Amino acid sequence: MSAILSVRDLVTGFDTDAGRVIAVDRVSFDVPEGKTLGIVGESGCGKSVTAFSITRLLPQPHGKILGGSIMFGDRDLTKLPHEEMRKLRGNEISMIFQEPMTALNPVQTVGKQLAEAILLHNEKCRKAEVLSRSIELMKKVRIPAPEQRLNEYPHQLSGGMRQRVMIAMALINTPKLLIADEPTTALDVTVQAQILDLMKDLQREMGMSIVLITHDLGVIAETCDEVVVMYGGRIVERAEVKQLFAQPRHAYTQGLLSSIPRLDSTPKTRLKAIPGNVPSITEFRTGCRFADRSGREHTSEQLNNRSPFIEVTPGHWVENCGACVS
Repeated sequence: MSAILSVRDLVTGFDTDAGRVIAVDRVSFDVPEGKTLGIVGESGCGKSVTAFSITRLLPQPHGKILGGSIMFGDRDLTKLPHEEMRKLRGNEISMIFQEPMTALNPVQTVGKQLAEAILLHNEKCRKAEVLSRSIELMKKVRIPAPEQRLNEYPHQLSGGMRQRVMIAMALINTPKLLIADEPTTALDVTVQAQILDLMKDLQREMGMSIVLITHDLGVIAETCDEVVVMYGGRIVERAEVKQLFAQPRHAYTQGLLSSIPRLDSTPKTRLKAIPGNVPSITEFRTGCRFADRSGREHTSEQLNNRSPFIEVTPGHWVENCGACVS
């Protein structure tokens, strides 16, 4: 199956007062046409920075793509001029941000913000057509009474409704690729399920590809075709969802899966947790970055040299440091 997006050896860094730090360290993956790729990991693992690198929305002037390629069709997004990237963003590639309350303008109505998104790429669109498209999109994302909602402000909508508005804005120009950064954060379980079902239905209807960024493995299991597990700015494991859940090979993936509550577990027992925290970006080591939290013995070579990313079974890749792979 052909890939709509191919990321190869992506390196992204930030210039700080303490010097340059690397947040994404030689990350590679493909997003097949019409499929959903999940990127999972704890906060600070580099998931969102990867997404902002793809869309070229890194904080400026500190954030920089330092190496690698991001091929969208036959175009390398790392080399596109700013004006061409601006036309592509929101048109062929769209993004849903983590917190809709901060992504939406609090002093403009929902209708005005939708109209702005339409006119940005269709300047000759007439007022009646803009209104018609806005109402059509609101209906598509299952917002009741769309004519009324267009005249409301973001604070007048619930969290789920705001997220639906964000999805409508992202889909306004029928993109080929949708990047969703924690789209269900801060939503209750019922609304979360509704948002995920909506995204799956729209994907089937529009044939778009999705990159879904989350820390929730339940969301990954329910919506994704393939999953990338990130830790310390690197991919430690990549596989089809069923294969990854059935046979996780890296210690970090095993730790994430073992921390999920299970129906067959003994009631009132303490949940398993991965000890410690993700290291600070300034403390990333050259070798295995999960060593300190793995509880496994590592050799000096494993700690000081980056391990190869190998295919252990067809379609199942892992960072093979030896100590963390089983």
